[in-house]
Amino acid sequence: MLNQAHTIEPKIALTPSRHMNILVLDDSEVDRKRLLRLCSEAGLTFVPTEVGTIAELRLALASEHFDLVLIDYLLAGEDGIEAIDILASDPDQSAVSIMVAGAARIDVAVEAMRRGCSDYLIKSELSPEALQKSVATALERRMMGFALTEERDKRQKLELAVRRYANACSVEMRSILAATLRRVRKLRSVSKSSEYAAQLGDLEESIDRLWDALPKFGEQTATAIEGERVTRLRTQTKAEVRQEKH
Repeated sequence: MLNQAHTIEPKIALTPSRHMNILVLDDSEVDRKRLLRLCSEAGLTFVPTEVGTIAELRLALASEHFDLVLIDYLLAGEDGIEAIDILASDPDQSAVSIMVAGAARIDVAVEAMRRGCSDYLIKSELSPEALQKSVATALERRMMGFALTEERDKRQKLELAVRRYANACSVEMRSILAATLRRVRKLRSVSKSSEYAAQLGDLEESIDRLWDALPKFGEQTATAIEGERVTRLRTQTKAEVRQEKH
């Protein structure tokens, strides 16, 4: 069944944060209604938007920000792969996309996922439980992606600050070490005790090793900070996702 002609009105009312904006792209009105009904049965609270063509999809994306887009593969004279590309290339959209096709096509599923689609579901096998699991997994991945992107920006700024600090410290520490090394060598040259001279030689060797290690100080510090912060972020994000599900 082909989509009946209808007009998409731009939405200007603010949607409560607990509501999702869900867009369904399917040229069958019956299938659109069924997908939205399954969303309700899956426990999602949402504001729905229905479109039946790529042109209507573009209008919808221009007038609203969406959290989830359900995309049919076979449209009238078009296909859902183009819709995935349009959604992925829109800088104002960060929606999770799930392709809901009429038949199992591994080649289509692989291509859809490669283009950025989060999942590939079969209409005849779709249930509220399957849809709920797919949406939850897709949103979790998206949240993790956003969090990691934000954390990566913060980490890069932190690493830069650490390296600058380490470099500044290295200059000062090199000056101190150079002065100490000169004193050690002077003492060793005038020492008449072989045991004392040997101890000074060990101290000189330790100073040399510390001197050589200074250039790596900033890099090693930044790496350690990165590992600790990413681990903490992943743990925190997973906890927030579990809490959101409940």
